[in-house]
Order: sequence, then C-alpha cells, then structure tokens
Amino acid sequence: MKVVHIESGLGNQMLSFCEYLALKKANPQDDVYIENIIFDIPECNEVISQWNGYELNRVFAIDAPNVRSLFDDVQWNKIMAEIRASRFWVLEEHNWNYPVVFTTALNNAGLNLKNIRGNFESPEMMAACQPDKSSLACRLRHTLPFYYLQAWRHRRPIPLEKLNCISKLFLKTDEDIFTGQWLSFKYKESGIEQIAQEIEDTFVFPEVTDEKNKDALGFIGSRNSVAIHARRGDMLGGNYVYYATGFFKRAVKYIRKHVENPVFFIFCDPGSVGWAMENAEVLGLNVRKDEIHFVDWNKSTESYRDMQLMAACKHQIITNSTFGWWGAWMNKNPNKITISPEFRINTTHTF
Repeated sequence: MKVVHIESGLGNQMLSFCEYLALKKANPQDDVYIENIIFDIPECNEVISQWNGYELNRVFAIDAPNVRSLFDDVQWNKIMAEIRASRFWVLEEHNWNYPVVFTTALNNAGLNLKNIRGNFESPEMMAACQPDKSSLACRLRHTLPFYYLQAWRHRRPIPLEKLNCISKLFLKTDEDIFTGQWLSFKYKESGIEQIAQEIEDTFVFPEVTDEKNKDALGFIGSRNSVAIHARRGDMLGGNYVYYATGFFKRAVKYIRKHVENPVFFIFCDPGSVGWAMENAEVLGLNVRKDEIHFVDWNKSTESYRDMQLMAACKHQIITNSTFGWWGAWMNKNPNKITISPEFRINTTHTF
C-alpha cells in the first residue's frame, strides 16, 4: 500500500498526483491511494492557503482511490479527531508536521504505514524554518546585495546528477508508505517523461464555453503570444528576489530578440492585478511600445482557466510557482521558449 498526500492549490495538487502516477507505475502490484485530509480542516487554510479546495476531481474529473474509503464513518471520525487534537497546523509549535500526525492516526486505525516524508518537528527542520534572527546572514537577508547573490545562486548551473530525484519519485518498495507533496516533478531530472502520456491523458481541461475565454484562446492562438506569470500573493516572500534583481527584464529582453512581434499576456493572483497594471516596467515591459493584455477575469473556482490560457500561449515566463510551471510545461508548441529564474526548474531557459 502507498498513500500520497495532497494539499495546497491546483498546481501543487497536480504535482502530487504525478507522484501518485509514478508510484503506480513503479509498483503496479500495489494499491495506491491519495489522501487529502487538509482540505477538511478549515484552520489549515488560515495558515497556508488551500486556495479553492480540492480541485482535481472538479477540474479534471479525477476519481482516484482515497485512503478514506478504507474506513467506516466511525473509524474516520476517530482519525480526524486525533488529527485535529494534534493542532499540527500551529507552525510555531508543530511546523505543519502532517507526515507524523497523519501516519500515526492512520496506523492507530489499523494501517501499517512507514512515513518517508519526514518529521517536520525535527531539530534540523525547525532550525531551517526558524533561523537565528541575530545572525549576520539573517540581518543581511533583506538587502539588495543579498538578493543579487541569491538570484545568481539560483540560476547557476547544477550538475544534472545532483538534481536527479527519479529513485525518490519512482520508488520501488514492498513497504507500505506514506509520502507525497515533494513537488519535485517541476525540476529537471525528475523522470517526468516516464509518465508524460499518463499526465496528458489525465490533465484534460474542460471545454471552454464562455465567450470571454473562447475569444482569449482564439486571440492567443493567432499571435506570437507570451504568457508572463507574475506570482506574488502568498509567494511574494520567495519570489521577491526575482522582482528586485531584474529577472523579468532579462527574460523579456531575450523574448524580444528571439520572437517576432511578441504579444504579452499577464497572469497573476487576483490581489496583484492592480500592482501588475501599475508596474509593467518591473516586468520588463513598455506600456507605450509593447502590446500587453491583462488576464484578470478568471476568479475563484474558475481560476484554473488561467492555467489553460497560459498553456495555450506560444511562450512563457514564470517565477517559482507550480501553477505557472504547469502553464509552461503543458505548452505543446515544439519551438516554445519557457523561462524561469532557477536552473533546477524544468524550463528551456534560465535567467
């Protein structure tokens, strides 16, 4: 038995489901289940955004076996009560330690799972998440020179053998395991090509029926369209370095040099649309010379349409976002240019 944990927004859910597909491929004789308990605990959304809840079934009609099906209502309620009593979502105390909490609760109910996802309350993990604020490195952390150093490190080439995580994602084992949410299929040397056909068969967007998105798809298809995914919102802390050090400017400069008459389509989280409209120059764009379109109408449970529109563009510029990465990876243009700020991210170019 293998149990794959799924949480967060649609991009993360899709990557975790790829882990489900990989484990099924590596262990065809075993039962593989998903687990999406976090979506049933409202307090979790208040700590780490779960966006529009569990979306794989609603968007892609995925009906994978769920570990919930192994228990009756009384057993499941007991499992959920044990999990809720742990308050694992209180970061200062438990650091989102769902692997230990969920595995323990499921095992107490009769399973025999080995947690291979880790212990987020270990001293090493706690120290990494709560650095010493008095240290020199921590004090320099939010200075421009530090951002430039960080950006350089991220785009510096890494030997591919060091990136290889195929054995972890396609783990062959006779043990019953709890895993998931590694999110590593967005990186180079993940082995994603081994399940590319399964992914293509699984992640099929519903047909576009509304006029606005139909018109957008037609327009995108008729131009040398370039999607820019300006992920800010809950990821601004991690992505700010790329805004501060000119990533978008470098990427757009490359696009202009290699794409004739590019037309730019800006996608971002709902709370950042106004910022993007007022700060086009940070994205490397000239509002007087460039043809720019802001995609700002797909909200809430329809936000997956942004990924669909991004994937329809001929080229993509993305930051560290799984939602944006899927828009780039699902692009079927054989001559696509996909640009990210980190060498390890599986795009055609890094700047």
